[in-house]
Amino acid sequence: MMFLNQEDRYALCVKCGTCRTVCPVFHELNEEGASPRGKITLVQALFESGFEPSKRTKKFISECLLCTACVEVCPNHVQTDLLVLSAREKLADTAGNKLIEAALTKVVFGKTGISFKLGSIVEQAIGEKIDLESGIFYRLPANRIIPEIKSKKFSASKKNIHTHETKTGFFLGCLIDFIYHDIAEDTVTLLEASGRTPYIPAHQACCGLPALSMGDIKKAAKQAKAVMALFDTSDSVVTACGSCGSMMKNYYKYLFDTPEEKKRAERFAEKIKDITEVAEPGMFDNTGHTSGTVTYHDPCHLKRGMGISEKPRILLAKAGHKIEEMHNPGRCCGLGGAFNIKHRKLSSAITKEKTDDIRSTTAATVATGCPGCMANISAMLVEQNLNIKVVHTVHLLASSLKKKPQS
Repeated sequence: MMFLNQEDRYALCVKCGTCRTVCPVFHELNEEGASPRGKITLVQALFESGFEPSKRTKKFISECLLCTACVEVCPNHVQTDLLVLSAREKLADTAGNKLIEAALTKVVFGKTGISFKLGSIVEQAIGEKIDLESGIFYRLPANRIIPEIKSKKFSASKKNIHTHETKTGFFLGCLIDFIYHDIAEDTVTLLEASGRTPYIPAHQACCGLPALSMGDIKKAAKQAKAVMALFDTSDSVVTACGSCGSMMKNYYKYLFDTPEEKKRAERFAEKIKDITEVAEPGMFDNTGHTSGTVTYHDPCHLKRGMGISEKPRILLAKAGHKIEEMHNPGRCCGLGGAFNIKHRKLSSAITKEKTDDIRSTTAATVATGCPGCMANISAMLVEQNLNIKVVHTVHLLASSLKKKPQS
């Protein structure tokens, strides 16, 4: 990231403040340094003056969800997310990535307010069942109920029967591979209904987003290379995780220095498709299926990162679901990968804004296209004792297909 021409990027910011109106972090903290505009000023100072950043500066740089809401509304298209990631890389190189990981582990198990007993159970589960190189270690909601961790990854389990190479690859992502096997199965149902036989390589790797978000570019690049190698023979790579999809589509090219590696990452980005891009409305003709009202949460990385917002709604409506929109369906849910762990109180406040918006509808079900958002929103609803179910979009779509009369 640091090889980017920083000056060309932050010089575009005219300090108009439009970004402040959409930033969920600034909305909660109301401090200039917490705003995208303020962060750009700090990044500029960090790269131009070479000053020793204070704890407060480091805090502001870390208080970014990378939701890119600011990028979406910026009249000059300033890529604040890239600037923040470059600053995190610089700070990580200064402090040492091992120190960052050690500090994060301490936060997860020492300062979240979870009881010692629950903390030890979670730690044992992570130690025994989850590769610390995987993104799931950083992306599970730290302060809430942890979903059941499966005894075996989907990609390495007997459920994964698609081990032969085909033109359509299916990248699971850590949460689906370790926890949400039902999302994998429903995605396979949709792929097969569209006439595709998915290739699901065994022992899949993390996409690298958690490492990138903490400034560990070397680890992110290593994980990206592993992912790209898995799907060398695939013409397309489908995912059911908006975060993974956006990482592979938008950020891989920034992880490498050589022109050859960059071109490879760019070619790989062209392969990436969300499952809702692959599924077609015609698949749901004559299903005869009608259901209750649902509301749809736009994952940041799916909506802004991959440009997918209308298609999931079209598919849900075609599958027999009435959609009642929230006031702000595209506002970040507050997860932000490691953000939820490092800034638990702030993250929870942002998540509550989302659940309050959900409660403003009459929907008893929330659909979304990111398992991380799904887990995070579900956990907050449970905390609030609200009987509202959060499901992945593919669950509702696959359920409709399964009820379709056989011809």
